[in-house]
Amino acid sequence: MTAAGKKAESSNAARLLILQNMVPLATNLVSSQLEGFSTRLADELFKLSDQSIRPDEAKISFEAHQLVMRNSTAFYRLVAGQINAALSKEVSVFNTKKRTRRDDAQLDTTAQTYEQMEAKILLRNASQALEVLNAEPLVLLNTLIGRILNRMPIDVSQNPFRPEIFVDAVHRAWIELDPDPATHLLVLRLLQPSIFLQLTPILEEINEELMARGIHPESEIASESSHAGATYLPAQKFFSLDPYLQDKLRRVFSGQIELAHSDPHFDLHSLAQVSDTLTNQLDLEADEEDADKASVDQHFFADLLEMQKRIAQQETTHAHYESRLHKVLHAGSAQKLSVVERNTIELLARIFDYIFADQSLGDDIKCMVGQLQIPIVRVALLDRDFFFRENHPARILLDMLGNSGILLDQEASESDPLLGLIGDVVERVQTEFDEQIDLFSDVVSDLESYLKDEEQRAQEAISQPVQTALSEEKMRIAREFAEHDVAIRVETGEVAGFLEVFLQEQWIRILTIAHSVKDEKPHALENALKTMDDLIWSLKPKNSPEERKELISKLPSMLTLLNAWLNAIRWDEPDRVLFFSKLAERHAAMARAPLELSPRRQLEIAVNIAQRASNRRLDRFAQEKVVQEDDEAMKQVAALETGMWLDFNEEDGQVTRFKLAWISPKRSSFIFANRLGDQAFSISAADLEARYRSGTATTLLANSLIDRALTYALRDLAI
Repeated sequence: MTAAGKKAESSNAARLLILQNMVPLATNLVSSQLEGFSTRLADELFKLSDQSIRPDEAKISFEAHQLVMRNSTAFYRLVAGQINAALSKEVSVFNTKKRTRRDDAQLDTTAQTYEQMEAKILLRNASQALEVLNAEPLVLLNTLIGRILNRMPIDVSQNPFRPEIFVDAVHRAWIELDPDPATHLLVLRLLQPSIFLQLTPILEEINEELMARGIHPESEIASESSHAGATYLPAQKFFSLDPYLQDKLRRVFSGQIELAHSDPHFDLHSLAQVSDTLTNQLDLEADEEDADKASVDQHFFADLLEMQKRIAQQETTHAHYESRLHKVLHAGSAQKLSVVERNTIELLARIFDYIFADQSLGDDIKCMVGQLQIPIVRVALLDRDFFFRENHPARILLDMLGNSGILLDQEASESDPLLGLIGDVVERVQTEFDEQIDLFSDVVSDLESYLKDEEQRAQEAISQPVQTALSEEKMRIAREFAEHDVAIRVETGEVAGFLEVFLQEQWIRILTIAHSVKDEKPHALENALKTMDDLIWSLKPKNSPEERKELISKLPSMLTLLNAWLNAIRWDEPDRVLFFSKLAERHAAMARAPLELSPRRQLEIAVNIAQRASNRRLDRFAQEKVVQEDDEAMKQVAALETGMWLDFNEEDGQVTRFKLAWISPKRSSFIFANRLGDQAFSISAADLEARYRSGTATTLLANSLIDRALTYALRDLAI
């Protein structure tokens, strides 16, 4: 066996040992819960026997209840043994290759009895319910196991500690305890989350133990740096390679086809057409390698390392960018590379061609990316997951560099400390990278730390504008409530014309204040609304002596409250005198009116009120009809999220770039700021919609740079 083979075997054994060590831990944690689980199951069986309307089910349930109560110790032993055996088996056969989907196996109905089919469906349903309940620790465990295997997070169907294993083991333990088939499906139906073992503490303990052994979730990098997870980077539109493109990638790395190698001025539109007959396995090329392949790799890697050092020493310019990787394939040591290795280099060459042709990237960023070509080739040859994992650290670094082009101030980029840090990162990769891919995780962490600190300072810088905007929104919402309070009263048609003007111009101001302080002073709003209602009532026709007497008795207190509120808003204009003069005239006219209004007069008044109410409703209906329906601009504003970057075109033709730093709770106000937060401004939703309609505001959606490059490089490759 070669040294590389021994190393791989040793590595696989070490990984398997880590997982095997988790089995007794899980079994012990299960054992500590068995008494409680057994009690819950027995209670549920007794309840079912008591409530079931089917005599046979009631009898079977009661007998099962008694069986658990009489044989609790044996049940504990059987459950612990079955779970230990099931977990040990799962870990022993566990590998990194794609597994058959468990759901497909469970739904296989060939040569099965009805009871077997029902058992599979019940097992699946119980497992899925537990997966939902334990989603958070399961996802973390999927990630940690993927980290152990040096690959992306595994699927829950591949997790040897998934809920399905526990449910199936408990069911098998019951079958062993009670051979009577009549109870088997009955008990399986009862294995619901409220009765079953509590898996969350078990999974959490496994996670903690793995992390204590130095295995940490790589998602800490990916979730914040890859897709819209970090507010200090441009918000990214959801993007992933579609299944056709993923299949193309697998074919490229199957070793069965070879990409056409192109000249230094490669045209991305002309990719070779290939046959569509072949497998998507990624490790087929191993059997085709020559006996002296290891020495060829060493020679080629030595040439790459030498080229990397030369590029690091060269002075870079912004004159012209082209991929250096096309030349790599012409090196003498590259002639004996496998098809897969040549495909890897060719695909990377096309990716870098796309990056250098991307007009959205500035020269500074292209210069930095260009210096990473050789290190990225070496990474991809060592770890082909670079092409398949969006959270691969080297891929994250390239994406961060691409997104940094949006953050950098184009006018002053030479003095921008972020650009200086990126330069340091690139230099470190060039000079230090050998074969330890963890170096990329380190430099990504450094870059992220800087951006997080910068983001925190920016958030502190906009704290005052945020407080101002919150106060303004609170008053704006209070006024909307106030306008509604007045509108529903005016719409009845019973409000006199001069009073309607007064309510809309002055009382709305009072109600706005009352609504704004209703949490601290709820009685203020009640008082303001009652005063308004009393005022409106006081001007309605009084058809009986009793109503007139009531008016006279209420007027003094009502007028006192009315003046107090008007003093609060400091309404001292001459219009106030005119208003009270008209009010006094109306009240006096009511007091001098005939004792009884004739039926005819009462009918005329009612008809006039109904007519005014109808006109009000028609006016409101007409206004609602002319309200602009949701257009594209409104949809764009509605889709905005904190962290997105926008370009604003000013009247002088200058384009300024700002980040959406804050959105008010009601989305009526938006605060934008530059990267450092020292230039901030607030804009209303309506004004922002108008900017979108006029084309003077545009959203910058930053898809992953490598995703875009891969899509473009593979788009003409036939499946």
